[in-house]
Amino acid sequence: MLADHHILHEALDCVQKLHEISHLSVLVHQLRTLVGAANLAYQAVFIPGRVADDRLVAATYSDKWKKLYLSKNYFRTDPIEIAARKTSQPLDWKLLRSASKETASFFAEAERYGVGNNGVSIPLVDAQAGRALFSVTSNLEENDWAAFKARALPSLIQIGKAIQLRTAEIEVKAATGAFRGSALTAKETDYLALYVAGFEIKQIGDMRSVSGTAVRAALNSVTEKLNARGPRHAGYLAIALGIIPTSMVVR
Repeated sequence: MLADHHILHEALDCVQKLHEISHLSVLVHQLRTLVGAANLAYQAVFIPGRVADDRLVAATYSDKWKKLYLSKNYFRTDPIEIAARKTSQPLDWKLLRSASKETASFFAEAERYGVGNNGVSIPLVDAQAGRALFSVTSNLEENDWAAFKARALPSLIQIGKAIQLRTAEIEVKAATGAFRGSALTAKETDYLALYVAGFEIKQIGDMRSVSGTAVRAALNSVTEKLNARGPRHAGYLAIALGIIPTSMVVR
């Protein structure tokens, strides 16, 4: 397992060689072998430039577990995700198992599907790269797992952060490449910032003394210029590209 600096440097080098988001699954499989884990899972809950409900997930779990996870809609009830929203500290699954009968059942089911006997999940929060969760599992016995975690956790945190930053870089680079170079007008930037801040089209029109049709036309223009999937996505891209400063969104 992750026992020396050589392995850490090799893992970080693998992360830096990632150039396409579609290859992230290959990367986590490589890293699983390097660190000697039963499974690895990386999921970006939010990346600037990606719509809020468009998650980026790559894991080495079995297809059976992945299908079961989706069929039972565990994205909403996963005790690891729920706990990760409340802390920035690594979460040892052992401490979550006894929280309730439901969580105990969840982990027992995961273990039956080969996820691993033990696990730790690392919440990752970065102002530029968004929010993600990096999980590492093992089939070591309790004492051996505790020793491994104590030794390897700092390196695992570094690897998780590296993946988060690298995937965010790739997303922003893709957005920059898609940008057609047509500068946004002052009105387009203003309306888009308000839209991303949560104001409805009619509210923006009332605030700026223009019709909703005018606001909608400006947002459509921005969407086209940024080659986005819609106004909301255009807003995330604009933030990621620095077109809209955070100060303009928080009002």
